Amino acid sequence: MPPEEAPAPEAPQPAVESPSPAVEVSTETPQTESALAPTEAVPAPETAQSPTPTAQIPSNEPLPPESEPIQPPSAAAPVQTGILHTARDLLNRARVAIQDRKRKKRDKIMQALNTKNKITNDEVEKLLHVSDATATRYLSALEKENKIKQVGKTGQGVVYSKI
Repeated sequence: MPPEEAPAPEAPQPAVESPSPAVEVSTETPQTESALAPTEAVPAPETAQSPTPTAQIPSNEPLPPESEPIQPPSAAAPVQTGILHTARDLLNRARVAIQDRKRKKRDKIMQALNTKNKITNDEVEKLLHVSDATATRYLSALEKENKIKQVGKTGQGVVYSKI
């Protein structure tokens, strides 16, 4: 075992000797650094001459002052929030108004069924001044609410009556 320990200290000694060639390399490195130094120094003066690169305005002329200052986004946010809130309120009111009109038309259909026991799709069209499809939608909505029932399946034989 002692012979194995002896070569281990010898291994670091060549590593100590290896810096001397590195010193030679380091003498070459300053020459390389001196060759690189001018190329590195060339871009630095370019950036110092024109701090803001512009294609149309020469660097020796000053930039014109801005006409209006730019507002921070936080100043514009409350205005847009107010606009969105107002728009949302308008949409909600419009939705409520539409639902109210539909409810009134369905109530008219129910009043017509109170006066006579049966009603057809054509009669609903004429009563409400709506299209065939709209009359069918109103009658289907009342049928889903279990206020009326459909007698017959298709065609002119279909009538609706109160439950």
